[in-house]
Amino acid sequence: MIAPRSDRVVLVAVTQGEVVGVAKMHLHLGPDGAAPAGHYLGGVVVAPGFRRQGVGFALTQARLEWIWSRASIACYFTNEHNTASIRMHETLNFRPVARFMEIRGVTGDDDRSELILFEASR
Repeated sequence: MIAPRSDRVVLVAVTQGEVVGVAKMHLHLGPDGAAPAGHYLGGVVVAPGFRRQGVGFALTQARLEWIWSRASIACYFTNEHNTASIRMHETLNFRPVARFMEIRGVTGDDDRSELILFEASR
């Protein structure tokens, strides 16, 4: 964990001294339209040579453990076409709760795709 702010956390995956993945999360204290307040998983970036080897999953599990120690609900959103992310999060019991053209200032494919908001409970 490298971010000292209480509203953001960044996790880094390191293998043999090399950074192979980074993932973040945010605490949104208030709702944004229909998007609820709460802990949101943010983006995950995994180095090309380490993709599809469980790094993103491990970073997501670690972020959820951090959230579960503070809250009973976790949120995340993704582009409706990001099937890899949707499938991975479904294995962690995330379920779709709403669809938006914009969530917290983010749009999908320059307003050509919807974003799906997911929630999981501890």
